[in-house]
Amino acid sequence: MSRGRQCPGYRNLFDAVHKLDNPASTERKLASAKSSSGSGSPSSDVLELRTLTRSSFQRTPESDGDDCNVSKVDDLSLMIVPSRNVETESIYWFFRNYVSVPRDPTTNIFIEHILPLYSNAPAGSALSLATNAIALEIMQMWFSRTTGSHLARKYYGQAMLQLTETLQDEVESKNDDTLATVFMFDFYDGLRKRFAGFIDSGAHQTGAIALLRHRGKKNFENPTARRMYTAIRSRHISYALEHCKKVMLEPHMLDEDETQQPATQLDFVNAALAELNVYAEAGPKAAGINTLDFYQLIMAKALLLDRKLQAWRASLPLSWQPVVVPISKVHPSIRAAGVYKDMVEVYSSLEVSHVHNAARSSHFNLLRMIELCQRESEAQGQLRLEPDLQAYLDQQTQTIIDGFCASIPYHLGNRTVLTLPHERCEYPPVPPELRRLTNYVDAMGHHTQMTMKDHSRAAAAIGGWFLITPLVGFLSTPLMTRTKIGPPPTHFLSKIRPGQLEWIRSQLVRIKEIYLLPQDLEGGTPRMKQAEIPPIPGPDTGKAWKRLLWAL
Repeated sequence: MSRGRQCPGYRNLFDAVHKLDNPASTERKLASAKSSSGSGSPSSDVLELRTLTRSSFQRTPESDGDDCNVSKVDDLSLMIVPSRNVETESIYWFFRNYVSVPRDPTTNIFIEHILPLYSNAPAGSALSLATNAIALEIMQMWFSRTTGSHLARKYYGQAMLQLTETLQDEVESKNDDTLATVFMFDFYDGLRKRFAGFIDSGAHQTGAIALLRHRGKKNFENPTARRMYTAIRSRHISYALEHCKKVMLEPHMLDEDETQQPATQLDFVNAALAELNVYAEAGPKAAGINTLDFYQLIMAKALLLDRKLQAWRASLPLSWQPVVVPISKVHPSIRAAGVYKDMVEVYSSLEVSHVHNAARSSHFNLLRMIELCQRESEAQGQLRLEPDLQAYLDQQTQTIIDGFCASIPYHLGNRTVLTLPHERCEYPPVPPELRRLTNYVDAMGHHTQMTMKDHSRAAAAIGGWFLITPLVGFLSTPLMTRTKIGPPPTHFLSKIRPGQLEWIRSQLVRIKEIYLLPQDLEGGTPRMKQAEIPPIPGPDTGKAWKRLLWAL
């Protein structure tokens, strides 16, 4: 019912703000500003016109008679809710949870180095627009549980137009911002495939490699440029390994004096593995040798890379080595959420753990390759492997799977449902000695310290995503079958400890529930069909290798 009563306070607040905003008053102030223009400094009246805010109200003789005092104005101003700025919220969320977490500078993940470049980039630059698109996409991924934000696509399109113009300029095409923009485009496409099943064509990482060649080695002397160089090279090698593509890097790009870095050393081993993948896919006909020699040669090359991976693991510095946590020190809620056989290992950072699991995935592929070659050689009349070598393969497979399982509590903690980065969760404790061995830096490259609160925030944001690729790789291991000869279908992981494969499957289900992944996607990527190895004499042997071994 309308009572005809006047809303108290609103008129007084409006009058206080707009009292002097009338034509006559404005003309007086402008005239005063002109008369004082020669004084060298603007008058206080002009400053008041420029910077009028609610918090700057002052009592003046003109307002002494008003029934509105300063305290009332301040109180009422608190009731005015500011309009929401989605772009600003998204940028804050992205940098807070994905970029500003303390990190180990010896890893090859470039997204951690983006803040200095973004801070210095103009607001309308391609890098700023691409970063805005990523931030909006991540925000929608968390709160709408989907991708394809219209606002993100708008920024993405604007960034593409800006980049197209930049690439036409001989100087601008060689600067750090341009290369970083291409890297961010690749990151954006990676986000889209998580929920939308987007197929990554590798166009952006291929373009980044082309820019590396265009710039030349002399243009990568500053620390930020060097980090971009190693990160893009690492991304290219990973893509080639995943999709059975040739590594398109010149020899000098794989022969750097930075090989003392563990992540770079692993990249070089993975590059050799990617080349072996391509060779295996081509088949014996392309190699110009008979089938038996073909499998024997692949097995010999795989055993050589197996030794290199062992040497890599043995050479890791103390700050990179996992530390076993006694189950008595693990929070009960973590044990209830998922711990396999009381195995828990922690690392100096999630990125270091991610590199370890990438090495395990590569090593697993090698062992699977050796197993398949041994089966095919046996089918051709060759004797089985030496008992010692077969025992070694079985033991290594179990060790790799155990190491991966032991890393899961460090990534997931006690989470079983959707948890935001700022919400409290329990994680296995990281020994202070391991923290002290690591030279952590912040998003600007300054030395800092890592806390469990930092780890909890990062683990909620990216911990589960780091597990998806190796998880899907282990679970999608194809059936080692042949259509006419050989043993009945057997999963490659059938030799591991009973029940362990089922436990790994349950962790993939757990990650889906934590991140609310679509159920029609296998781990956030399109489901992959199992395939069979055709008879050896068939012409499609090479294609079968690709489907069976490398479509992870």
